[in-house]
Amino acid sequence: MKALVYHGPFQVAVEEVPEPKLEAETDAIVQVELAAICGSDLHIYHGKIAGVLPGTVLGHEFVGRIVEKGPLVPFPLGERVVGSFQVACGDCPACRKGQYFACLKGGVFGFGLALGNLQGAQAERVRVPFARQSLFAIGDLPAEEAILAGDILTTAYGGVRPFLSPGMSVAVVGSGPVGLMAQMVAHALGAGQVYAIDPEETRLEKAAALGSLPVNPKAEDPVARVRKETQGLGVDLVVEAVGGDGEALKLALRLAGPGGIVSSLGVPTAEKLEYPWLAAFSRGITLKSALANIPRWIEEVLALQRAGRLKGSWVFSHRLPLEEAPEGYRLFHERQATKVALVP
Repeated sequence: MKALVYHGPFQVAVEEVPEPKLEAETDAIVQVELAAICGSDLHIYHGKIAGVLPGTVLGHEFVGRIVEKGPLVPFPLGERVVGSFQVACGDCPACRKGQYFACLKGGVFGFGLALGNLQGAQAERVRVPFARQSLFAIGDLPAEEAILAGDILTTAYGGVRPFLSPGMSVAVVGSGPVGLMAQMVAHALGAGQVYAIDPEETRLEKAAALGSLPVNPKAEDPVARVRKETQGLGVDLVVEAVGGDGEALKLALRLAGPGGIVSSLGVPTAEKLEYPWLAAFSRGITLKSALANIPRWIEEVLALQRAGRLKGSWVFSHRLPLEEAPEGYRLFHERQATKVALVP
């Protein structure tokens, strides 16, 4: 079958690879209908994720149909599903506590040795371990909507929903795909003013279309602007949706008002960050940071999608055949694409 294979920093290619096979009674094989390139895939593309070896099939966002399954998989053959980017067993102590991101047996598709060494989903077919807990039925939900539930939309939802009360002020640092989804969720769940902070005007235009107030740090100091509009306080909830070297998180901590919450969703590439302990202590700031907990929140997201309350397919700027996936990575890397869908 054809798949997108990693060969080193900035080196990916579509190649013939072996067909996936069932390895356990809880496995399923999914025929991929649609895959997508995630911002965290770019960290791999840039060579910043240790343990992703040459030959790894990339990708963790996908929808498709079950074409083969083990006897312990409850879905019927042909069921249309979205995959959680996280594989979780559902039975270990962490899963029983609902902390699926910390599953002792789990992993992430296409993210190398540190996260389960699973082959990815930017391919014609993908093996899904623990399918009962890692796949979710989508019925006739459009593929470009459903695929968002498997990662970026539910990541955003889990970073907003537990902390947001109606009328709260929100700042989102980063208006890439996850940041835009976080803004959409905040508006849908009744936030007050939502500030979108990003240096790219094209992204800020999308944020403004959602009803957010765009703030470009190249043009003004975002901390001064937010505090001016919040009686000198700062916002109630800050969503950090960049990750990387930690500069966005530093800004997020400065944007939070007294008693505020900083919800960090971006995938970090730095191991350490200097934390403003005294300032956070004095202002009562809470920092929440973890790998997204997709199985915990995805059913709520799918219900809101089916009801038409969360529609995010507008985030896709490009839809390419799988054969053109390397071009999709280039476009995303050069910020010429907001999000790229891949059709096997």
